[in-house]
Order: sequence, then C-alpha cells, then structure tokens
Amino acid sequence: MIQRVFVDTDIILDVALGRKPFFAASKMVLALMENNIAIGFTSSNCITNIYYILRKAGGDSAARLFLSRLLEYVTVIPIDHSTVIDALRSEFADFEDALQHHSAIDNRCECIVTRNTADYRASKISVYLPLEFIRLHQRQLE
Repeated sequence: MIQRVFVDTDIILDVALGRKPFFAASKMVLALMENNIAIGFTSSNCITNIYYILRKAGGDSAARLFLSRLLEYVTVIPIDHSTVIDALRSEFADFEDALQHHSAIDNRCECIVTRNTADYRASKISVYLPLEFIRLHQRQLE
C-alpha cells in the first residue's frame, strides 16, 4: 500500500526543530518515506519556508544540511501558474494551504499529512494527522 503523500511544512519542522510533543510522530511519518513505505512529496513553497525558519534557528549550513538529507527521500514538487490560479479560486480560507493542496493534487498525491487538518476542510484528497497516517501503515512498520 505505497501512497503518494504530501508532507506539510509543520511535520518537517517538527523533526528539524525537535518540537515536542510532536517530534516522535512526525519523525515516524518521515521514516515511512525514508524506508520506502510511502512516497513523500512537499512543495517548493514549503522548502523555502522551512529553509527560512531553519536558517533563523540554526544558521545557513545547518538549514542546508537538513534539507539536503530530507531531499534524499522527499521530492520537491512545483507550484506553478495554474496551481496559483487554482488556489486563488479555491474554497480554502488560507491561501498557503490552498497552494499546498493544489500542488498535491496536480502531482497525484493521494493524501496530505499535517497537524492542521482543520485548515484542509475543503480538501479533495484525504488529510491525516501524523498518528492517523502512521496507523494506516502499522503493519508495514512491524
């Protein structure tokens, strides 16, 4: 049951910054991608936001190193002109979430993993909290 999964910014930052109490579940989500149990994607927009926050927290070198390692098992997908148009026309209250959602749809992701599921109420694909997503793949982890 390999899924194409869009990983939202908050999940990646939980791991990068060791944010408690979210770190363990978010790390396990990324471990599913690292171990080829799921195929991970994130948007170019997420990457720029993550870099900005990590650079402020720990410097340029640390931010680049973390992203380089992440990109060994998570693929960056584009946000292009049509994605922006779709996001602007969507029913999403938050434009950034709309961009992520439409980027995921455009790239055939089957679900989104985020800690902010309420932000994705208008989603056309499944949206999971980290622990929900992990439970879906529990057998494959054993």
